[in-house]
Amino acid sequence: MDESFVEGVEGFRVLPKGRGLLESCSGSVVLFAERMLGFRLYAWQVRFLVEVERAVLGGVGSEFLALTSRQIGKSTSVAIFSLWCCVFNKYPGTVHCNTVVGITSASDVQAKKLLYEMKKLIMRGDRFMRDSYKDENGDSLFASKSGGKGFFSRLLDDSEPNNTTTITFKAELPQHGGILLRGSLAGSVIKSYPPTSVILGETFTVIIIDEAGKSDRISDEFFYDYIMPTGNSTNAIRIYLSTPWVTSGFFYRYSNPDDEFEDNPDVKRFLFTIDSIRLENPDYYISVKSRIDKLVLDGKFDEVQRAYYCRFVRGEKSYFNPESVNKCFVKDYEMFSGFGGLCDLGVDFGGKVNSKTVLTISSVDDKGLVRRLYCKVYEVGKDDSLLDDITELMRSFNIQRIIPDDCPAGDYLIRRMVDKGWNVHPMNFRSEKVKKYGAFRATLNRGEVVSYVDDSLKTEMLSLEFGQGSKQSVIKHAPGYSDDLIDSFVMSTYFFVSEESGFKTFNYYEDEE
Repeated sequence: MDESFVEGVEGFRVLPKGRGLLESCSGSVVLFAERMLGFRLYAWQVRFLVEVERAVLGGVGSEFLALTSRQIGKSTSVAIFSLWCCVFNKYPGTVHCNTVVGITSASDVQAKKLLYEMKKLIMRGDRFMRDSYKDENGDSLFASKSGGKGFFSRLLDDSEPNNTTTITFKAELPQHGGILLRGSLAGSVIKSYPPTSVILGETFTVIIIDEAGKSDRISDEFFYDYIMPTGNSTNAIRIYLSTPWVTSGFFYRYSNPDDEFEDNPDVKRFLFTIDSIRLENPDYYISVKSRIDKLVLDGKFDEVQRAYYCRFVRGEKSYFNPESVNKCFVKDYEMFSGFGGLCDLGVDFGGKVNSKTVLTISSVDDKGLVRRLYCKVYEVGKDDSLLDDITELMRSFNIQRIIPDDCPAGDYLIRRMVDKGWNVHPMNFRSEKVKKYGAFRATLNRGEVVSYVDDSLKTEMLSLEFGQGSKQSVIKHAPGYSDDLIDSFVMSTYFFVSEESGFKTFNYYEDEE
């Protein structure tokens, strides 16, 4: 979700020339959200809703699956879509020519909560239409002349159920102008249901399953035998939303994250992590990311990967033993500003987009205790003073060797270091990472690594994963995280740590496996 993606959806927010407000919004769920409800959508919401809208306008029954992070507006998205379908009767399919939206979730309470979200949007739309569109005299164009119900509320049917489980709209009337509730003979309906057999016998033109990944609640029996038949006769639009939960059930098979199953070509799949809102709502993103990092520090790494980075967790393996990681950070130990003993400097070169350049200085005493003395982190692309800073550090620290990352991005700087006469020993990550990380981990597990308290480093260490690639073992950071600090730390200990034979992986919630 980069800047070009965000910019690329802006065209969907523009009213077409020569068409009225209602006509334009009838043809676009994005315009409906922003011009009639006063709700600006995130770029990811625009992308997803436009895809579903195309199926609706084309009259083609389709299935849509969205793996989404928490707290990015997935419930709001389908609430807006449901209202758009009903207000304009966009997907009729019954003998009454009306749109019927069926909603279910992991529990009756959650299904009702989604319906309540729609009612709040109706109230919001009433206020927005009243206050946003006025004539030359300043009078509202869409307010009731009698001062009664608002624009959307007037579309609700007083003679039919409008309660905690149902929203019912009127049938089309002449005053609706041939646009609102168009062609509806009995009024469109939105109904919520618990995931039980009570749904049998219903007929829907739009089906929405929230938290579809909770296979203990949204069982395969419920999906295939109970709710699936409710849309067969109407060629229904089906939407399945969820954060990942367990590696079983229809939602997992439809998601097929590891290509274990044959893909269903009828299902269009989307994935939107917490990073989907980073550019458009940076303050909120920073707030959520802060809570996420605290969860990792509290040992909730798997939960974070599932709930915010949309990964089906199989008891993911942390490369480092969490207990060993926690013990290495000593509260009464502080970062050094200088050190006269022998020490080495590790340099991890950053990139131009994401990774940061990091300097770390470490030492080892006569008993083999490895100590992290100092660390400096540069913001992305702001390391122009790197060589000057290293020169200055050499005046304060008795640096014997410099161990930089032997990568193309650092090639020029490494040659400059050599030209200065520094004792440089590049570390090739492609060939040495697994071996050197293994040696560092063995030293850590023996309780022979010490650092001052640094939550950023701790988070990186706890989120590092170990796996088996197609040709070799792989150590990598989890989605949403980085490994700049720990890479620099490991390089600074290159000559201090002893190698281990073999590898051990640790389950995040257990000591050792």
